[in-house]
Amino acid sequence: MAPGRQYEVPYGGGSKASLLISQNTQDASSRRSMLPRRRIVGVCLVVLAFLLVPAQIFDRAPPIIGHKMCNWLGVCDYDRRSWPQDHLRDVIDAVTEPEDLSQDPRVMHEIPQYVIDYAPLVHLFSGEQFWPCDIAEHLFHVTPELNYTPVQGRLQYSNLTNLDQLNSFEHGRHVYLTSNDNVEDRPEWLGGEKNIPDEFDYDGGDDNEDDAKIESLTKIRKRHGGGRSNAPAVLVTVNKGKGIVDAFWFFFYSYNLGNKVFNIRWGNHVGDWEHTLVRFQHGEPKLLFFSEHNFGEAYSYGAVEKIGRRPVVYSATGSHAMYGTPGLHPYVLPLGILHDETDRGPLWDPALNSHTYTYNHLTDTLRPSNYTPQAPTQWFYFAGKWGDKAYPADDDRQYGLDGLYHYVSGPLGPRFKHLSRRKVCQGSYADPCVIKHWLDPNEVKVLPGLDEGEGPEDPYLRPPPRGDE
Repeated sequence: MAPGRQYEVPYGGGSKASLLISQNTQDASSRRSMLPRRRIVGVCLVVLAFLLVPAQIFDRAPPIIGHKMCNWLGVCDYDRRSWPQDHLRDVIDAVTEPEDLSQDPRVMHEIPQYVIDYAPLVHLFSGEQFWPCDIAEHLFHVTPELNYTPVQGRLQYSNLTNLDQLNSFEHGRHVYLTSNDNVEDRPEWLGGEKNIPDEFDYDGGDDNEDDAKIESLTKIRKRHGGGRSNAPAVLVTVNKGKGIVDAFWFFFYSYNLGNKVFNIRWGNHVGDWEHTLVRFQHGEPKLLFFSEHNFGEAYSYGAVEKIGRRPVVYSATGSHAMYGTPGLHPYVLPLGILHDETDRGPLWDPALNSHTYTYNHLTDTLRPSNYTPQAPTQWFYFAGKWGDKAYPADDDRQYGLDGLYHYVSGPLGPRFKHLSRRKVCQGSYADPCVIKHWLDPNEVKVLPGLDEGEGPEDPYLRPPPRGDE
């Protein structure tokens, strides 16, 4: 029986009057008495199936099955958002020892084809104002500053091949790549409009195409996937040993437009790094993580939307937080409720244009992969922030209330996104990481506050220090 629910079973004894009950009433009582028994038998059969059927089948089952397993049997985690994950235990907690990693340099330095085959497709918001940007172009429009003062040094200008040299100034941690322009003037490079993904090209159509032709074109569009953006994504694969490979897809935007609380906008910042993680086990996609502000959501591969085999992600307008569904996504701040919004806007295929790398998280070594062997690596080691430092209180552009600010500082780069994580979630190992097996677009998330670029500053999440740090 379902927990916390009582069933009324007809009492069989009684006076002589009970013997005078009509035959129809007796039949109805008999049927009611059978109801609990049928429920018990049904539950037993479901439990038996759950024990005997291979876990992989349940993992690929429709999400409604997960809901029913949780609601009927109570076989879900304490927060009722996932169900038993024994079949994922090896991939949920990826512990790496040096001896686990292959000594074959091809294994460690080449990206497997399956990583590209299962690359995510990103729906950008149709009304987006700040599109994906090229990190190389971003560096052309910023000046490194230390305590609001331009860094004086041997660098005439920063680029992807020398950005790590800024770590010679206080180890780089207090260096901010500050916009050369007043961001409130909305210079063109902040918006990245030229980087809107291309649409699938089809010539020869007209406005009078019949439904069959439109349906055919839709199928072609789905096979083609998303469009190419002029702004390269960044792919970093991390071999965790024991058949576990993490594929981090990073997306960069030159500006993050904060959301509104009580019609006042909070949390704007220059520079914005977002990412989607796909975790593989022996070449099979198992888990995904979507970054959302300074938290995120983890899902089993079977739970998320796909085009073909490729997972689909939705990027929120302005904040670029990543979600598994289109629509409104509320989250809570101390002063009220905000929401992100996603829709089926331009579809971006990051695999068509990206810098690709492999990363050894035990030695903090990044290498260009076999797909882009000339990709620069020095920028990755920059230890500072990819945007302006939060403007001081006496700056006309700044205002704040109870720990919230109109402008916050820019974020750290991909190296500081916990690439060595054992769990797929971005937080520390002690933090809970719930793997969802269905999409829940109506959930309200709790956000403690907006920090610098909405990225973690926990020292335990930093990679191993290098010689210049």
